[in-house]
Amino acid sequence: MTNSKNKTQNVTTAQGVSRRSFMTAAAGGALAATAAPVFAQGKPQYRLRLQSFLGPGWDEWSTLVPRFCDRVKAMSDGRVEITPFPPGSLVPTFEMLDAVGRGVIDMGYGAQIYWRGKFPFTQWSWGMPFMFNTVDEYEILWWESGMTELVRENFATAGVQFLGPIYSDEWGSTISRRPIRTLADFQGLKIRSGGMGAELWKQFGASIVMLPGEELYTGLSTGVIDAANWGSPYGNVATKLQEVCKFYTGPSILSSDAEDMFMSKAVYDKMPSDVQEIMVMATRSFALERYAYSTASSARAFRTLAEAGVEVIVLPDADVQTLREKTLELVETTAGDDPNTKKALDMIYKLRALLDQRPAGF
Repeated sequence: MTNSKNKTQNVTTAQGVSRRSFMTAAAGGALAATAAPVFAQGKPQYRLRLQSFLGPGWDEWSTLVPRFCDRVKAMSDGRVEITPFPPGSLVPTFEMLDAVGRGVIDMGYGAQIYWRGKFPFTQWSWGMPFMFNTVDEYEILWWESGMTELVRENFATAGVQFLGPIYSDEWGSTISRRPIRTLADFQGLKIRSGGMGAELWKQFGASIVMLPGEELYTGLSTGVIDAANWGSPYGNVATKLQEVCKFYTGPSILSSDAEDMFMSKAVYDKMPSDVQEIMVMATRSFALERYAYSTASSARAFRTLAEAGVEVIVLPDADVQTLREKTLELVETTAGDDPNTKKALDMIYKLRALLDQRPAGF
């Protein structure tokens, strides 16, 4: 997490964030100026290249990623300067984690599920269908229950410093070239999906195709795939998939999935403890902004879908209940014996059990 020199000063823990962390987020540049006023003259100590998996057309790319970069620069009093790059511009999207670990790029903004080939448990840290409902529940999972520490420990073995999760607003509705009105309509469908969503659709006869987000429009327009799970209503509109698909089926099976922000551990370990903390707190701020911003954007997206002639479909209640039951069955058959997967699932189930102690209506 931090080098030995700064270990006692790093105050971000599984139990939460100390008063100093929140003072950092609130005071921003004032804290940085007090810590190192000499850097107010503006020459950055750290020039970092950040590749995002969301690019042009996304509010994250045009608004939130620049806001994150500006916030880090202001909070560090100019010591850290981050330059963002769009998807695939420096390295292929699915290779970002390895590229950061090898020092090819300095930072990555991706999604936990993309790294399951190296770290199988990220299928579950990314999200489990029908498990949590609100962003505060995800905050408890990540910052109070130990999920952040689990990811940090594992990413560190690849030379990567995990800064924190970024929350999307929802995931798992399906945009498609032909209508999906019941689970039976997944039979024979070629669908871009991942995680438990992919496992669910396979149960009903779909075949899974893995494509990065930047290739979805072409894949759908040429018939390489028939359908895609690509985030929220807003996410589909941001990628203009309504131009090539005229059917949109819900509900989403995740209220949020975990995207992630990470950087070179070698670079992070050389940073002063206050700058390390700034990187973490700016990430936490980005996470909540991403969730709120995209929730509003998804509400607006339904008008865009309607104007494009997209039919919005909701699966029957009986089919949704079937998906809930299938999810629990599939966890048992797909989790395997990976010890980190067992840790992640234990955190998830314990938190769900805790939250279920609230009586109905409260």
